[in-house]
Amino acid sequence: MRTAIYLRISSEDADLRTGEKDESESISNQRSLLREYVSSHADLSGSEILEFCDDGWSGTNFERPAVKELLEQVRRGQINCILVKDLSRFGRDYLTVGDYISRVFPFLGVRFISVNDGFDSSNPLDIDSLDTSFRTLIYDLYSRDLSRRVKSAKKARAERGAFLSPYAPYGYVKDPEDKNHLLVDTEAAEVIRRIFQMAADGAKTWQIAAALNGEGVSSPKNYKVEAGCTRMPWRSIQEENFWTASLVAKFLRDERYIGKAVYGKRSRDIVGSTHTVKISRNDWVIVPDRHETIVPEALFEKAQACMREYREYEAASGSGNPLKRKVICGVCGHAMQRDSRKNGSYRCVTKRLNTGFDCSEDRIPESDILDAVIDTIQVYAQYAVSIDRLLQTRQAQRQLDRKQAQRQLQTLQSRKARLDKRLQDLYEGLVEGEISRESFAAQKKALTAQAEEISHTVLELERKISGSDDNSNAVIEQFKSHAGITALTKEISADLLQSVTIYPDGRMDIRLNLADEIKALMETLRRESCTAQIY
Repeated sequence: MRTAIYLRISSEDADLRTGEKDESESISNQRSLLREYVSSHADLSGSEILEFCDDGWSGTNFERPAVKELLEQVRRGQINCILVKDLSRFGRDYLTVGDYISRVFPFLGVRFISVNDGFDSSNPLDIDSLDTSFRTLIYDLYSRDLSRRVKSAKKARAERGAFLSPYAPYGYVKDPEDKNHLLVDTEAAEVIRRIFQMAADGAKTWQIAAALNGEGVSSPKNYKVEAGCTRMPWRSIQEENFWTASLVAKFLRDERYIGKAVYGKRSRDIVGSTHTVKISRNDWVIVPDRHETIVPEALFEKAQACMREYREYEAASGSGNPLKRKVICGVCGHAMQRDSRKNGSYRCVTKRLNTGFDCSEDRIPESDILDAVIDTIQVYAQYAVSIDRLLQTRQAQRQLDRKQAQRQLQTLQSRKARLDKRLQDLYEGLVEGEISRESFAAQKKALTAQAEEISHTVLELERKISGSDDNSNAVIEQFKSHAGITALTKEISADLLQSVTIYPDGRMDIRLNLADEIKALMETLRRESCTAQIY
């Protein structure tokens, strides 16, 4: 048996006034509590303990590295039991938490224990589990309120010109005496000035990127790593290890290089989500002259002309393009570029920017990619239809089993009542002197054994009757709704398509969101079918 303990702490555990973390929520405290719980319960003490820890991650989203790894092992059937200190450690999104606890984990045969909440999924009749939904709802409301307060406080500080990002933009470093103030990084600033000058002289963004790569200038990612910055996550650290046209274009648009503090360009559309949406410029917080400039404003304005090509390319790619940024080169791992001419095609341009890569520059017709994606979605949609039929059949059988169990329960309850009456009569017989103590003891032992056996069977039947039905699985419904599609829309792509990786030999690796969940459901049903055949 393999038992997973999940630990998490984040800034949401800090006192808003002091910024100090509550020691009761510390990783060490959670670890001690959970390991003590395992060792003190006989049904868990002999299991292998696996630890998953997210330090510094919000509980309002499920894109945390450790929880993603935990759930992946759950899907592969490698975890039997999950322990958390309380439900808010696992997550503060009550809908997602409730779905995992009430549907996903039970379906995959995984026991879930929240120690401080007194919740154990192996005891469905436990009275403490009745308020689980309420507790998670409170956690969710708390997170939303906290998010609003934090956003309001940050905006007020931004309006005073404070730099609020945890990391300085390329070209700057944080002031060691004031973390909300920026100082110029001399070496990186020279690269930024050169980028703006080349743009002002008429160089295209891809030409600037190619020149920097050809000269061996460290990309922002590599520059930060070489400087000793290893903290994660950070978009710039996770970006390309060489210069690209889009990276150059991003720097050319950044008004921070002319001394402005800019806040609120994007915002999370859902509390705890990693997905962000663009905010209208009218709603940005822009404070001029907050730090030393790297680029003169006149040069900045002149360089914006080079951005027209990039904006035109973005427009050609189309805001409604369902494959936007999802077609990946199998050699370098970067997004392939779409050419809207000749009915659309994709090719990798990395080799044009960096000759150190051996990427193919062959054009792949967009229609071929779309057809392959549609075919893959249809296959999984058919899987979902088949799974749904099996689940419906199983549910119907369970309903029949419950009816039979109810009839058995009524019979056993009647027998139990008769036994209780016989025990009462037996006791009265002893009191009245109608039977000896020896006879009383022998008969009582026999009757008590029968009563205990019946009580055990009654408990099992009650659990069987109270067991939840298979509700319509959200994953199944997601794919079923797209069965028979003939075209890939942006909406369908956003729901289902993760990426399309294309290799030089023409192979396509199409990864769909929720595909692993469908496979897990199929495997679970297969195992249950094999077990049923054995017995």
